[in-house]
Order: sequence, then C-alpha cells, then structure tokens
Amino acid sequence: MKKILVSLLAAATAFGLLTGCGSSKTEQTSAAAGGTAQAAKGDAGQAAADNSKMTAMIIIIPQGDPFLTLAYNGVKQYAQEYGKEAKIIEALDKSEYTEQVRAMAEAGANPIYVVWDDLADVAFNLAPDFPDTQFILVDTYATSDLPNVKTIVVEPQESAFIAGVVAAKTTKTKQVAWIGNMDLPTVNRWRAGFEAGVKYGDPDVACESIYIGSSDDPNKGGELAKQLIGKGADIVMHSANQAGLGVIRACEEMGVLSIGSDEWQGTINEDIVFWSALKDTTGATYAAGKSVSEGQFKPGMEIFGLDSGAKLYDDRDYQKLPEDLQKTVDEVFSKIQSGEIQVPGELEK
Repeated sequence: MKKILVSLLAAATAFGLLTGCGSSKTEQTSAAAGGTAQAAKGDAGQAAADNSKMTAMIIIIPQGDPFLTLAYNGVKQYAQEYGKEAKIIEALDKSEYTEQVRAMAEAGANPIYVVWDDLADVAFNLAPDFPDTQFILVDTYATSDLPNVKTIVVEPQESAFIAGVVAAKTTKTKQVAWIGNMDLPTVNRWRAGFEAGVKYGDPDVACESIYIGSSDDPNKGGELAKQLIGKGADIVMHSANQAGLGVIRACEEMGVLSIGSDEWQGTINEDIVFWSALKDTTGATYAAGKSVSEGQFKPGMEIFGLDSGAKLYDDRDYQKLPEDLQKTVDEVFSKIQSGEIQVPGELEK
C-alpha cells in the first residue's frame, strides 16, 4: 500500500532484537560489533569524512526479520558512536523503492544502506544524482564502479559448513535437511556450505534441500519442514530469514532438532535449536558506516568472513556438545582457517 513519504520519514523508528518466535519493534542497545573488514581489491580513492546527522537503512520486508535485526544493530551502533540519528524505512512495494531511497538522500542521510538485490539497481541509478552521499549495499553480490557505492557481504558458507558437520555427527536417522528462502546466490552459499559440511562429517548422511520461495512466510516454512521431517529428517537447518521461524516451530511440534542462522537462535528454544550458524552482519554494517565518518570509505566489494574475525558459532552451543564432537569442531575450524579445507561457495553441478 502506498505510504505518504513525509509521514513515514517522521515516524520511522528502530526495531530491536528478535525474541521468541515473534518480532519486536522496540529500540534496544546494540550489541558490540566483531571483526574487521577485509577490503576488496582495487585502488579506489577514499571519500571525505561526512558531517551528516542521520543515517538510514531501507528494507523491503517488515521489521522483525532476524537478518535485518542484525544489520540494523550495526547501523544503530555506528549512529550512536558518531552522533547520528538512525532510521529504518520499510519499502514494501516495488513502486516505492526509488521514492524511499531518494527521499532519504534528499533528507541528508549518509550513508544510506539498502538491503538485498532488489534495491541494488535503485542505488546504482540514484548514486550519480547524489555524489556526496555514500550508498552501502548489504547482502548482495551486485557491484558497480561508482565512486560512492560500496557492496558488503558476510560470507556464510564457513559457518554453514561447521553446522553441516555438527548435523552429520548428531543425526540418528542419517537424514538431515536444509531449507532456504529463495534460490539466490547469497542463500545458496548457506546451502553449499551446509551440504559440504554434512558430506565431510559423514558421507552416509543424506541431505535434502528445498526453497520456500519467500523470506517472510513462516507458515509455508513450517509446512515444508514438516514434509521433510515426515520423510525422515531429524535435523533441519534453515537459512530463510523470518520464514525460518516457521521451520523452528515445526521442529518443536515434531520433536526434532533445528539449526538456526544469522544470529544465535537458542533464545527461541535452546533444546530444539541446538546449534546456530552465525553471520556477523552487525560487524559488517557497523564497519561500513564507520568508514564513511572516518573518511575511509572505499567503493567496490568488501567481504567479511573468518579471515576478518567473524564468529562462526556461539560458545553456548559449543559447550553443550559431547567432548568428541567439540574436538571435531575444533579440528574443522583449524583446517578451514589454515586453508586445508576449502569450503565451497557455490552449489555442485
């Protein structure tokens, strides 16, 4: 439904960390960001430090999504540190995408974060009109040579690989499953890592992978999870944003284990969500914003992963593992870090 831009800009508020199976729009203190950035190759120049008093993140689905919560936590932390107001803007209809991004640029927001592929082209089209505004593309592999556009990606395949190893070593039925939101390059990195980890952990364990077709349909996520559980899967990992909450609920109902993604999702049900594959999105958005205010902004692609200090799993999950599985996780982590294990970022053909 069409929104009135003036009202939206005045009323847009921050949202908080996901709790339970629902969502929260209450402002919360941001968690500390971890890791440092690994800059992309290139000799692009740096932008001048900015003096703006506002930063904004444009999203295309309603607030409450776990990944978006993590991303916005980094934006809020950056804004607080540099004395800016942080806004989050919901552009829920494609007809609003350009208007909302342009409105934030005209209002003086800097930097402007846009999330996922749908908004990448919008940023590319508008960036030349606002040369003093830095645009940060989040969780997409779309890039350009525009001097005021940066793409940041947190690679998930390494944490998904370890999750796959843990799943393969834990399953009793020798069947596990992965459910993604949509067939997209960023999502398929989760799948590629998890499937490879399962195979590494136990080649005899079968893994079935399917897509929901939506990021914000927990009901469909739950239905598909129940289908896979009915076929024998006793561990189901999701990489499905808010739709993944339905996957976890289905696992609760069916009495099987689940693996969360992006953040530690043991808060939902620690007995069911026994492992979470982390994605340090908070650290990435924080560091990207800081680069603007420090005059260190560089256009192009910036990758965050194990090499940049990102955590791959939560110690609370690790401590609950049997000792032999803890040793396996340690060994796999070391081999990824040394390069002995090369985790695939693309699906096998």
